[in-house]
Formats: sequence, structure tokens, C-alpha cells
Amino acid sequence: MPQFTTQPPEDPRGHGLPLIRTPANGKIVLAITTDNLIGCPTHWYGGRTVPCEGENCQPCLEGYPWRWHGYLAGILPGTRRHVLMEFTAQAAEQITQYRDSHQTLRAAILTANRHRNRHNGRVIVSLKPGDNDHLHLPPAPDVIGALSILWNLPATKGEPTDTIKRLPTVRTTPPHKSNGKATKPNTAPTA
Repeated sequence: MPQFTTQPPEDPRGHGLPLIRTPANGKIVLAITTDNLIGCPTHWYGGRTVPCEGENCQPCLEGYPWRWHGYLAGILPGTRRHVLMEFTAQAAEQITQYRDSHQTLRAAILTANRHRNRHNGRVIVSLKPGDNDHLHLPPAPDVIGALSILWNLPATKGEPTDTIKRLPTVRTTPPHKSNGKATKPNTAPTA
């Protein structure tokens, strides 16, 4: 017999947030609500970005290379919609420089666009201080929890680290489109 309720169950991981990326044309302007960025190695696998799971990572085992992606939360102007923003390691350099000089990212106004308005163009990021009192920012969300929901991962506990743990080094190319088979990756560490 089904169990009917008048309230949906709460997800123990918290609330998910929509994920945005810098568009090919136009720009993103965001009032950052988190104190810091968070990031992890990821793969483009199965038509989407997925986190690298280390030694037993299926995309690594199939020869897919990993890239680091960073995430932070912020409010979009006008709609005041809370979102997660994804960015590359290269874009993160500007973000970490701002964080290091201001001791936080919270209330910074981030503007991002793509070089030459190309879909795969380099993401160009600029930040400037915002007025925290004027912005009326909500509390920072749990970014790791929101990513866990997005990637359908179990709730994770623990603090992020400053370094990436040892990951397999993948020295192969993704499966060739003509035969669909991957070559066996080299998981030996490199110096």
C-alpha cells in the first residue's frame, strides 16, 4: 500500500542549486555568497561533467583525462536566484588572487565572459568588491552538498583539502569514434 503524505521528504543532503556556466555569448554577473571556492578533478563522461573518483574511477579506467573544475555560489542580479557557478582552473586564478587579497569572496561581484564569444573560448573573470550591507546576501549554501545532489552522490562529510590526492595519470585519448573502444590507461604516477 502506498504511503501518502502532505509534505515531501527532506533530502538529508540539503537543497540543490542550479548549475550555470559562462555562456558563449554574453556574460554572467554574480554576487558571490560563499567565502571560498571549492573544486575537484572532473571528467567529461557520458555527455556530462562528473567528479573523478580517484583510483577506481570508471572514466579514468576508460582513458578519459580529468580536468579541475571550481565551484562557488552566488546570487544572480534581478532574479536574486541562488546558483552554483562552474569555472576552470585558469579562471580560478583570478578568483583565488581576489580571495587572497580580500580574505573572502563573499559579496564580491564576479563578471565572467568567454574570449571571442566562442563556446569553448577561455573564460575571463573579473571581480570587484561589493557592498555586503547593500546586497542583503542570504547565508552561503553548502556547495559540496549541492554538488552531491547534482552528481547524485551520497552526503559527504569532512572538510576540503588544499591539494589533490594522488590520481591516476591518464596518458591515453578518449575512445576513438570509429570503433568506440578505449585503450588501457597508464595509471603509473609521473614525476
